[in-house]
Amino acid sequence: MFVSTAFARQVCRVATVDLRKTVFLAGRCFSNVQSDGLAKKVFDDPDTWKQYRDSRPSLPFGFHNYTSGSVGMFMNPYLKRPSGLLEFCKESLLRARQLTVSIIADDSAAGLRQYIKNLDRLSDILCRVIDLCEFVRVAHPNKAFVNAATECHKEMFRFMNELNTSEEMYLKLERVLTDPELRKDLTLEELSVGKLLYADFQKAGLGLAGEGKSTYVELSQHIAETGQQFSDDVYEVEENEVLIPKSLVNKGDLGPGLESYLHVTNKGVLVPLFGHVPMEILRTCPNREIRRRIWTAMHTAKPVQVKRLSHLIIYRRLLAAQFQYNSFGEYQLSDKMAKSPENVRRFLEKLSVEVKPEVEAELRVLGKAVNLEENLIKEIRPWDREFLSALYLSRQKSSTTEDISAYFSLGTVVQGLSDLFKSIYGIELRPAKVQPGEIWESTVRKFEAVSEEEGVVGIIYMDLFYRSNKTLNPAHFTICCSRKIYPEEMDVNDEFNLKLQTVQTTQHGNDTFQLPVISLVCNFQAERVEGGETKCLLSLSQVETLFHEMGHAMHSMLGRTNLQNVSGTRCPTDFVELPSILMEFFARDERVLLSFARHHKTGEPLPLALLRHHQADHSFLDKCETFSQIKMAFLDQELHGKIDFDIDPVACYQQVEHHFEVFEDDVSSWVAKFGHLYSYGAMYYSYLFDRVIATRIWEHLFSKDPYSRVNGDKFKNLVLSWGGSRDPWELVADVLEQPELRKGDVAAMEQLSRVASIDATSSSS
Repeated sequence: MFVSTAFARQVCRVATVDLRKTVFLAGRCFSNVQSDGLAKKVFDDPDTWKQYRDSRPSLPFGFHNYTSGSVGMFMNPYLKRPSGLLEFCKESLLRARQLTVSIIADDSAAGLRQYIKNLDRLSDILCRVIDLCEFVRVAHPNKAFVNAATECHKEMFRFMNELNTSEEMYLKLERVLTDPELRKDLTLEELSVGKLLYADFQKAGLGLAGEGKSTYVELSQHIAETGQQFSDDVYEVEENEVLIPKSLVNKGDLGPGLESYLHVTNKGVLVPLFGHVPMEILRTCPNREIRRRIWTAMHTAKPVQVKRLSHLIIYRRLLAAQFQYNSFGEYQLSDKMAKSPENVRRFLEKLSVEVKPEVEAELRVLGKAVNLEENLIKEIRPWDREFLSALYLSRQKSSTTEDISAYFSLGTVVQGLSDLFKSIYGIELRPAKVQPGEIWESTVRKFEAVSEEEGVVGIIYMDLFYRSNKTLNPAHFTICCSRKIYPEEMDVNDEFNLKLQTVQTTQHGNDTFQLPVISLVCNFQAERVEGGETKCLLSLSQVETLFHEMGHAMHSMLGRTNLQNVSGTRCPTDFVELPSILMEFFARDERVLLSFARHHKTGEPLPLALLRHHQADHSFLDKCETFSQIKMAFLDQELHGKIDFDIDPVACYQQVEHHFEVFEDDVSSWVAKFGHLYSYGAMYYSYLFDRVIATRIWEHLFSKDPYSRVNGDKFKNLVLSWGGSRDPWELVADVLEQPELRKGDVAAMEQLSRVASIDATSSSS
């Protein structure tokens, strides 16, 4: 309830504003927003960055919080050193325990009416620590901080289990929700959160009798531990290199310039399975058997990984059986948009039928590269994909070889995002001065999201440059979400709350809200360019990634609600990716890209012909990518299907591959490298589902004018601003002006899935 479900969901006023005019010139659509270019300069111009960064001498990675006069990481005064994180956790747990005792003891009518609000306050205290620790564990370069965060995380989850199985809290919530006299004084948002928490209590075993509760806790612990181990090792392979027998290797098979990376033995050639070498061989090697062996080795997991996955699935099936569900998928989806595994399967099957002809067309193009005309689907295998793609694209190259990334410096792209948001939402990204100890690494930039109407609506820390210790990227973290702070919380004698509220609150009318604090994490490489400068230049794929993550950030900031349980991205898993996937449509629109893309050295605008040439390469095999996601989503449903404890995940995977045929893999154990099976168990379809909805919204609101302020306000006010406080089906129905979708039934799923063409991309955070 308190984190693992309600709070860790992926895991955010209608105003009259003049329509911003746009200029259509040679097929391009440009916003007339005037900007001072500071968002660009703070990344691309070292002199500008000096004005905003901490001016003291550079410190080693991870030691920026230790400095004299430190304000603490994220301006949290507790976070000046690892011991401070432990103290923050200890103080938060103390407050949480005190509040727990208080709200259980208060049986007055007033206390009962405040019960849901107080549960939400309790949740917020815990989430501020948990969300922070999740960020520190994957992004902080200082091992001492990482260790402290891991310890705090464990402490918090111990307390979570106490709350999740508290009979007193569960029964009291049930009383509040079923008493007509109490219900009539609750707001719709409070009722929504109350129902959400009640469902989470039940999922946590409170509806179970006897040993059921303890069994639930034990199974949950097994799932968490096994799932974390599974996630940690998804990039591991059975062997670090693969032997290619001498008899298979002809001169030139293993690529020019790779000799120094290969080890020749009496038996053959040892090829490493990491780095650029295996991918280069897959791309260039004409020997199909060599490609098959390398690809298979790269996609074969360690046996212990397969065993972990089997255990994870069995534990989940046992958990579902505890609640008399027919499958873990049924257990997971009952409160999601899709509602049932049957609806998901129908959606996936319909989508696969619609996409299949376009997949076959793409395969015909690939087949022509080697004059293959018949049995395309069965003949082309996954180890052929890179080779045939490279062969086809090499024959399609135009006379230009110019690298398009020269037009997309990191600063240029961030400025383009700022200008876009200013046009459609009236919100600008403004660089802010970094205070001593506020950041965890010297290259992190701080931005304020500034609204024309409301001032600062959120803080974004952009940790975008490569660092070897980042264990998860790209990613979006909500360090502190938006929620209303009530007068009774603002005790002037409470030093703990006052410390946090001085830097994390904002006023809206007469109300005080927590100011959302966001961190975006990527691993973009800066490199030396002509003239000796260091610049970070992005590919089209990386531009999409940054747009995608910024979509999550805007949802977190604009989803301002009174209660934190439904703030920003705290919404159903199969709805949370919608705003970020919608941003990918902007990132692919040539009018948007041409409005800001400039050569980092000359300032010349990006030529339309060059953009279209690279976009054609970038979107090559998009429908095959979509079909691959359909296969993975279907596999996810199969593994989390009927209650059967004789499970062989590799056999299940290969059966699904055989059923769908396209790029069929019948040799590897890749399923044990499919990390989303833990984080998105039974819900991997969410990416495809949200892409379908995003396609509809793009066509309805932005396809004619991606800079429309009127339609930007519609999306902001009808979708983003609600966070998770309303039924997503109602939000989708309202923004698409299709009231029949509000039911969210089988017919609504069918109607949404009637999409002739959707594109899958690599962004999936």
